Amino acid sequence: MVAISFADLTHTCVAVEANNNPLAVGYIAAYCRIHLGDAIDMRLFKYPAALAEYLNTTTPTIACFTNYMWNERLACLFARQIKQRHPETVVVMGGPNYPVDVSEQQRYLQNHPEIDFFVDGEGELAFVGLFRALEEVNFNARRLRASGQRIPSVHYIAGGQLVRGDQLPRNLDLDATLPSPYTMGLLDEFFDERLTPMIQGSRGCPYSCTFCHDGIAYMNKTRAFSTERVKEELVYIGRRVKTPTLQLADLNWGMFPADILIADFIADIRRRTGWPRNVMVSTAKNQKDRMVEMTTILGDALQVGASVQSTDPEVLRNIKRSNLSLDAILKMAKGAAANGTGSFTEIILGLPGDTKEKHFKSVFDMLDAGIQDSRLFQFILLPGTEANDLASRERYQYRTGFRVLARCFGRYEMYGENQEVAEVQEICRGTNTMPDEDYAECRAFDLTISIFNNGGVLKELMRLAEAFDIKRSVILARIHRLARAPKGPLAPLYEELQRSEGENFFSSREEVDAFLAREGTMDAYLQGQYGINHIYRARSTALLHFYSDIACVAGSAVTDELRDRGILDGTLQLYIDELVSVMIARKSQVTDLDRIVNLQLHFDFGELHRMDYSVDPRPFRIADGRRFTIAHSDAQRADLRKYFAQYGHSVDGIGQFLQRNDSHLSVVLYRQVRYAGPLAGVDTAAA
Repeated sequence: MVAISFADLTHTCVAVEANNNPLAVGYIAAYCRIHLGDAIDMRLFKYPAALAEYLNTTTPTIACFTNYMWNERLACLFARQIKQRHPETVVVMGGPNYPVDVSEQQRYLQNHPEIDFFVDGEGELAFVGLFRALEEVNFNARRLRASGQRIPSVHYIAGGQLVRGDQLPRNLDLDATLPSPYTMGLLDEFFDERLTPMIQGSRGCPYSCTFCHDGIAYMNKTRAFSTERVKEELVYIGRRVKTPTLQLADLNWGMFPADILIADFIADIRRRTGWPRNVMVSTAKNQKDRMVEMTTILGDALQVGASVQSTDPEVLRNIKRSNLSLDAILKMAKGAAANGTGSFTEIILGLPGDTKEKHFKSVFDMLDAGIQDSRLFQFILLPGTEANDLASRERYQYRTGFRVLARCFGRYEMYGENQEVAEVQEICRGTNTMPDEDYAECRAFDLTISIFNNGGVLKELMRLAEAFDIKRSVILARIHRLARAPKGPLAPLYEELQRSEGENFFSSREEVDAFLAREGTMDAYLQGQYGINHIYRARSTALLHFYSDIACVAGSAVTDELRDRGILDGTLQLYIDELVSVMIARKSQVTDLDRIVNLQLHFDFGELHRMDYSVDPRPFRIADGRRFTIAHSDAQRADLRKYFAQYGHSVDGIGQFLQRNDSHLSVVLYRQVRYAGPLAGVDTAAA
């Protein structure tokens, strides 16, 4: 029997960074189980420690690894360790972190001699074809490579040259071809307190929606699993899952009419069982009516997202593979907002043609359109992408730096020895249109948006401004100026961002590797001195330790804007003062699940809370005041215990939780406002 290991690894020394179950290798393993049957003995792995334990007792005939930005070096380190001790083991790798240019593919495989074969594209049919070819030579990888045989969708080096098999046609009948790794039980061991289950309803076009805005071309290139198949998987997962979230891996969920049935089914499971607490999706950009219906069905459980990248036409012309249909995204945002659904957009800083003004405008355009959260990223020069070729580098004059990917590093035991490894990425930190000082200001602006906008952290005040036709961008521009004040309460967070980003960047990969090789460096990374996402840490630090300052800065910004417009009066000033107190009670010390705050207030905050604060508050004035209780509900406490078990209570763990769940924090994380009953003898906690 042939022993095969399938490893979709994640770093775990700081946190479980890629915290989804290994669905991709699950599909390959399921296909192998059907077509190779009793000829193989398979094991799937997510955690490095589990793979290391397996290797201590078993030498696989074939060791397979996924290759993503967040696990490439970890996978290659395991592959090298296996090859050093067992050169006869066949190492197979596959995944998107692989060049598209032929000469770069050859260079990549020559630089990684531990990889015998690389599967390019969908892996199920390709791997079984490779297995059959290896079987013919008694699993002697050297002999197969020496033959020069072209194996469909498989690449390797032979005689110093790249051998590339023809690309296999795409798998069209998914139900008939790909069995479910869930219902086959192949993913059972990954139902733990740390991994989020992920399902796939369809496999989409390998190109982005820029090329098929009308949706017809996309649908012609997309293959869908049957509704019954997806329902069976949801039932199977729901009986075993231990984490609150469900992630849908479809590139454009909602493209097909059948997705409505899936949304109905998820909603029904949620009503009966309480799971999933939230559903993370990347939605169809050209199916407004369908998406509005789906957001209505799933309500506050749904997090809908879209990659906008920029709203500037010049920037978009330089990005041929944009996932943008701006008008459709704006319509989606309005539909999501109308149904209480969380929405987010992803915007990248430093793309070709980007400027400080364009970056600010892109963010503000999305927020004013109704998108709840903006996830702001730096431009990563990924291997094999068009933006990473020599012509683009010369044309746009990239100024780049190299750094260790946040939380993707560690010290792992392999064959009884500790090995250190860190993933390294190249970041664009300026271009011919983005000077250094503008880039630094954009990063500070991104920190402002992360702290003061994302996760509904100031939603109550933003709703007040919107009730008087004041755009969110206007308030956030004021907040940015106040927050950046040199002696302001949050100034240390901005100073720390600038300092730490300078310390964590290097001029080349070699310089990073030399730094990592120094004695004690890995300990410094593991202790949090290096290798963090600085904006995520600053955001979680601000929420956990400076929320009163956040609320007061925002209250001042709204007060000043209302005063400048001649709207502010005594009643509104009282409301803003009390609203800030309510916000502090709801959102400070959020990890303290037993905290209860009682306040005497002069507005009907129970009704205002129910109305999501989206009204002029003056008609809700209560002359004599009323007592209110602000606390987590029992359901929130149950959900948050699961989330904290998954992400931990540390600043960085909370930062990871916020980043992955920010579109529904208002429902899950922040305390609820309720009318208080008789309070005689009960102390009122200070907010």
